[in-house]
Amino acid sequence: MSDRGAPPAGGWRTWGERPWVRRLGVAARVLFFAGMIAWMALKVNAIGWREVARSLPTAPLFYVLFVVAFLVLPASEMAVYRLIFARPLPGSLPVLVRKRILNSALVGYSGELYLFVWLKRVIGLSGKTIAIGLKDNAILSAVASGSVTLLLLIGFAAAGSGRRIAAWLDPGPALLIAGAVGAVLLVPLLFRLRRQLIAMPLPLAARVLGIHVARIVLVVLLQATQWAVVLPQEPWNVWLVFLTAQMVISRLPIVPNRDLLFLSAGLEMSGAINGPREAMAGLLLAGGALSQGSNLVFYLLTALWPQSAVAPEDAAAEQAR
Repeated sequence: MSDRGAPPAGGWRTWGERPWVRRLGVAARVLFFAGMIAWMALKVNAIGWREVARSLPTAPLFYVLFVVAFLVLPASEMAVYRLIFARPLPGSLPVLVRKRILNSALVGYSGELYLFVWLKRVIGLSGKTIAIGLKDNAILSAVASGSVTLLLLIGFAAAGSGRRIAAWLDPGPALLIAGAVGAVLLVPLLFRLRRQLIAMPLPLAARVLGIHVARIVLVVLLQATQWAVVLPQEPWNVWLVFLTAQMVISRLPIVPNRDLLFLSAGLEMSGAINGPREAMAGLLLAGGALSQGSNLVFYLLTALWPQSAVAPEDAAAEQAR
């Protein structure tokens, strides 16, 4: 039997570095992006382009809240990585902003690879120290995100919000839906925990976990407030529906540009609100456009931000470990 299609002796890493494999990955991302754009165009066309354009948010607070929510993650990770590596990380903010952009616009955890390369090249930490720190942080972030998502799902069920999207779901067996949601939440977490537990001490892990939980709760509240600014007449359980969908989608592993996926799902669910559907569509499209545009703007801005290397004595101390 021919082994032409099998991975080479060098393993999956060598296999993944083949030019045609890279081209296939790029093509898959382009097809996903094009499919999301086409789907959203059909949904907006069904609502009416003029109606949606007239319903775009005009309140300045909507855009201020977006910028604040965008920067919460890199700002919180500055504190997280200072704790994990027990040292200041000068010049880390633009790098962490880029990490957020890469994870959002490309594939999940591409930002961690970028951060790993930067830390190893500029900060002077050993590769082993960096890898352990990034791995521990990823696990704790997943636990925090999964916990908040679970709380949102409980609130979603307790509020009876499932009825709002029952028609959209064209409901099938409840156990099937529950199983799918459970898989979305558990599979990424089990994937990260499959080999070993975190290496950091429990008190440090608790502090890092607390920062992640606080960060996610803050972003959820900012997102709900941002929507409520545009449609103040809607009850908060409506935003619970969209927040739950957003958090579940954020847990999907290896999905390029999850912002676009949520935008597509949100447009599909826009009929769940009591107010005009075009207003919700305008809100979602504005948020989606801001997400994509801010990725480009902040990526360019961070390219102009000077980066500070680690002090020579710190680098020497790290190499001596």
